[in-house]
Amino acid sequence: MAFILGKNWKKSELLSFIGDPGQIAGAKPFEYTEGKAQGVRGVSVNTGEGLSFTVLPGRGMDIPEAYFKGKALHFYSGTGVTSPAYYEEPGIGWLRSFFVGLLTTCGITNSGAPSVDMGEPFGLHGRVANAAAENLCLHQRWEGDEFIISIKGMIREAKALFENLSLTRTFETRLGWKRFRLTDVIVNNGFEQQPLMMLYHFNFGFPLLGPHAKVVGPVLETRPRDEEAEKDNGVRNCLKFPEPMDGYKEKVFFHNLAADHKGNTFIALVNRDIGDCTPLGIVLRFNKNEVPAFTQWKMPKKGFYVLGLEPGTAVPLGRGRLRELNKLPFIKGQESLSITIEFEVLENIEEIESVEKEAERLLNK
Repeated sequence: MAFILGKNWKKSELLSFIGDPGQIAGAKPFEYTEGKAQGVRGVSVNTGEGLSFTVLPGRGMDIPEAYFKGKALHFYSGTGVTSPAYYEEPGIGWLRSFFVGLLTTCGITNSGAPSVDMGEPFGLHGRVANAAAENLCLHQRWEGDEFIISIKGMIREAKALFENLSLTRTFETRLGWKRFRLTDVIVNNGFEQQPLMMLYHFNFGFPLLGPHAKVVGPVLETRPRDEEAEKDNGVRNCLKFPEPMDGYKEKVFFHNLAADHKGNTFIALVNRDIGDCTPLGIVLRFNKNEVPAFTQWKMPKKGFYVLGLEPGTAVPLGRGRLRELNKLPFIKGQESLSITIEFEVLENIEEIESVEKEAERLLNK
């Protein structure tokens, strides 16, 4: 049954009031028509219970924006949405098309800092976020009393005579949900193993992110990426946020998260007062057997006030560096694997306190 407007509804009850489910929820394809975004395909999604978000089949099946009851959950950089035609691969050129958004995917075979691996130079964070999807499918249907919305598309990362990988991404949500589920199926279509450096770069901004916000999760251990992250009691203060600061330099931390016996864990960003004593939060749920690494990107800079919470298959130090450390993960030839991440909005103090208690239970199990 769908929970909207304060009650559970059967399909027959809802359809007695409306002629089409699109009146209250659904997914609609569109295309950007101006500026650097011209030609990029998108899909707008509305769950009917306050959560709306956009998926970009024209940009890696990523999510540039998400709102809950009109309040932004994401951060937008000054680049805005850009077409893959403007992608610059060498060095940090990737940043010229980094709209940030709610989700920017990094990978498939490279993520993290620019590096040289086996004599080949790799730019920042890989190519997948600037690849367009094919075999796009929007499926909206009733299953019993549940109205299900799904978006599916396949992205290639291939180089003739070298790697041949694909990523098939499915988003699923439902009428009345305050959440969505992302499922990736990654396939090595070739016969030789390839590096697998997936990083799910989830990003959050104002008003969800503010001086009253904090990261909540079963954090067992935190390591700073570099000397910059150690400054100003960086590790001690990494889960809290100041007012926007002049000249702040990014700090990156690697967290080891506790999990249940099946590997399930989570991370949350909660804010008990985004203004007028209104609480708001989000939680990401994933499995450490699928994404064993977790990275936090802290950037409370004036004009670029953002937090990244990033499950991944490896820490984003760059492909060359991880090979040197013998920590580079691989996907075998003809192998496929699945990664699932669930995103959910928290809208009241009770839901925030529930995830805080959940973190304590995992830490004390």
